[in-house]
Amino acid sequence: MTRFMIRATYGDVNDAQQAGLLARNRRIGVGRLGVQGFLAKQGIRYSKAPYNEAFHAPLMDLYDTVREQARKYAFELRIPEPVKVTTVALTGSIAKLPGVSEGIHPIYARHFIRRVRFSMPDPAQAKTVNGAMLAGHLVEKCVCDQSGNTMVVAYPTKEKLVAEAESLGLDPAIVESADELDLHQTLAFQAMYQECWAENAVSFTVNFPEGKYAVEEAAEIIRRWLPELKGATLMPDGTRPQSPYERITEEEFNSYDVPSIEDSTDEDCATGACPVR
Repeated sequence: MTRFMIRATYGDVNDAQQAGLLARNRRIGVGRLGVQGFLAKQGIRYSKAPYNEAFHAPLMDLYDTVREQARKYAFELRIPEPVKVTTVALTGSIAKLPGVSEGIHPIYARHFIRRVRFSMPDPAQAKTVNGAMLAGHLVEKCVCDQSGNTMVVAYPTKEKLVAEAESLGLDPAIVESADELDLHQTLAFQAMYQECWAENAVSFTVNFPEGKYAVEEAAEIIRRWLPELKGATLMPDGTRPQSPYERITEEEFNSYDVPSIEDSTDEDCATGACPVR
C-alpha cells in the first residue's frame, strides 16, 4: 500500500503550485479500518486498548514498516522521502465493501435501525424500495427532499461484529458500542492511535446519546484532551431527523419480523462491482 500511494503522487495535477508541493513533499497516508474487529477477535476491549502494550507494539511495528518502505522506495525512485506516511482517513464508505468496522471507531450500537435513502426516478432503486415494502420494512418519504423523489427504508439490524464474536465463542460484551463508552475512553483511543500510528490528520467521530453530558461537562472533558488531539467530532444522537442509524434494544430488534445481521455492508457491492449512483 505504501508503494502504491507513492506511485499515486505521480498523478496529473493541474495547479502548478500544488504540483510543486506534491513533488517536494510526496505526502501519503496509509490508513486503517476494521480496528475494533481486530481487537475483539484478540480478546481486547476497545476501552482497554489505549493501555494495552500488547496492542501498541505491533501497531508501532506496522508504522515502522510503512516508514521504512517509504524511505526505500523513494530512494529507488530518486524522489524526496514522503514527509508524512500514515493517517486515519474517512473510511466509512470503504469499510462497507469488506464489511468491517469503520476506521478506528467503535461500533455504533449492538442493535440499530439502519436507514438507507433511495432515488425513486431510478428504476432499479425504485424496485428495491417496492421490494422492501412488500417484505414489511418501514418506508418513508425523505424529510430532507421536498420533491418526494427520495424514499427512506428502515432496516432493523444486528451488528455483524457482535454476531461474529458470538460465533467464535467469545462473550459478545467484548464488542463495546459507542454508547457504552464515555468520552474519556473514546478520546483516549484516538490519542493512543495518534501516538502509535497517525502522522497526518485523524478522522474520528464520537457518537454518544443525547443528554448524556451537560454542555459544561462535555466542554471540560474536551479541554482535557485537546492538547493530545489533532481534531475530533462529537455527535450527539437525535440531532437530525431520519438519521442513518438509530439505536434500539435487543428486545426491539427481536420484535421485528424482518431483521437482518449486518454491519452496514453495501449489499450491492457484494460482488466487488459497486453501482454508480
